[in-house]
Amino acid sequence: MAVKLPEVEESELNMTPMIDIVFQLIIFFLLSLKFKTIDRRIESMLPKDRGLAPTPSFPEDFLKVKIKVFRRDMDDTEKAYTLVKIDNDSTTFSLPMNWKGHEKETADRVAEYDGKIAAIRSIVAGKMKAHGGNPEEVKGEIVAPPPKGGAVPHGDVVQVLNIFLELGMLDVVFEGAASPLTTTERNARSAGG
Repeated sequence: MAVKLPEVEESELNMTPMIDIVFQLIIFFLLSLKFKTIDRRIESMLPKDRGLAPTPSFPEDFLKVKIKVFRRDMDDTEKAYTLVKIDNDSTTFSLPMNWKGHEKETADRVAEYDGKIAAIRSIVAGKMKAHGGNPEEVKGEIVAPPPKGGAVPHGDVVQVLNIFLELGMLDVVFEGAASPLTTTERNARSAGG
């Protein structure tokens, strides 16, 4: 005798929760995975300026001439002066005290100021010449370190910048921040106009 088996409904496996879990795991591993810095860097020395070359090209050495400018004796406007230091040498120049500008000074004081600027220029030119004389291979840096560097008169900084520009150095960097004026300087400026 034939036995009739009950019909069984076909069941389907619901894949939606499993796919959700897999995507969440992928996102978790992508966000938490960290590569070592060595793995991300490819060591290569390809020339940037031309095609295939048998040897790698290295950038040329640049001479860096740093001139630091400071303001000394700021509390006494009659004795205030700018101190100029070239590189880390002991070469320093003190510009004339209480300098008011080329138009307002006597011929002797103008000659003294211009002489010190010319001496600074000759030292910078000597350093440039010792490095080969090409101004494109020399970088200039004017540093006015706080707090005394911020009070250096604009004209003194421009004179230092002119030294670099007259020698053909166009790559000049400025460093420093303006510092607040002392009470004496604030009163002197308000009285002067």
